[in-house]
Amino acid sequence: MPSSTSSSEPRQIPGGNWRAAWLVTLVIAIGLLGAVELVTRAHGQRPSVVDDPVSWSLVRRTADDDPRVVAFVGASRMALGYSADAFAEVAPGLRGVQLAIDGASPFGVLADLASDPHFRGLAVVDMIEWEVGVPDTFNDARLYVQREHALWRAPGALVNRTLAGFAQSEVAFLALGGRRLVTSLIGGLRWPTPSWVAADRDRISRADYSLAEPAALRRKRDNRLETIPAATPSPDEWIAIIARDIEPLFRQIRAHGGEVAVIHMPLSGRLIEIFDQKYPRPRYWDVFAAQSAAHVLHFRDIPAMAKLTCPDEMHLDQKDHAAFTRALIAALREQHLVRDP
Repeated sequence: MPSSTSSSEPRQIPGGNWRAAWLVTLVIAIGLLGAVELVTRAHGQRPSVVDDPVSWSLVRRTADDDPRVVAFVGASRMALGYSADAFAEVAPGLRGVQLAIDGASPFGVLADLASDPHFRGLAVVDMIEWEVGVPDTFNDARLYVQREHALWRAPGALVNRTLAGFAQSEVAFLALGGRRLVTSLIGGLRWPTPSWVAADRDRISRADYSLAEPAALRRKRDNRLETIPAATPSPDEWIAIIARDIEPLFRQIRAHGGEVAVIHMPLSGRLIEIFDQKYPRPRYWDVFAAQSAAHVLHFRDIPAMAKLTCPDEMHLDQKDHAAFTRALIAALREQHLVRDP
């Protein structure tokens, strides 16, 4: 028999109370996330979509079977130089496709385009002297190219990438990363410094170096200078490597109806001084340009490009993306690779 102070009957809580509790919790959560988003944006952080092989593959698929395509190939220099808005303005009727991969040489993607008979557009390739002859340089983009060829086998990855890309393009605090946010708040008692590079769902990147800490830029410059290869191939060796490994790719692309333009992107400061010492242009780049099956351009020969300055000596600020792109398209038009609007 139940006592007077307890009951064996389960306590009943009206369902409406549960719904109200969940609703209050949801409102509080949304409010907290909204506050974090506002603070994040107030500290200069922009939404940024994470680049990965799936997102690259989706863009790569759009480069086939269209002679109007201009595919931009290279590393972070091209990723942070190309302006889609400026391209649309000065090259109406053409379609720009951003295939540059941060941290990768251009040759793996170039080989993929060369082996694809469906690519009949113009490949604009960002090439720099020190990439020639580096071991495994054709494998830098291997994961991206492999995913592109097996994309049809990854429906789950496509859905995840689409949903994640939408969220990342709209919410700035996702660009901070949870670990970075916690480390800064607990370890440094400060809000994380914003990333100076942001990308959208079309893989268009923008670098705002006004957000970068001067000390961080100095460290990047110093590290880059320290990693320049100590042993430089002789001019004959350098040209021989290009003739053996790279020129056949240019010829393959041209054989199936495409074209290739190679561009030496702008450099600045101490970095260009070292390049002038290690790779004297008359003995390296100019010899390559004279012999190549591709159309070869150098930033110093394009006045509007030559006056641009790289804040970290190697990458352009977003304020110069449009000027670089307009200058590049004008140079391609002079080579009859881009028609007049």
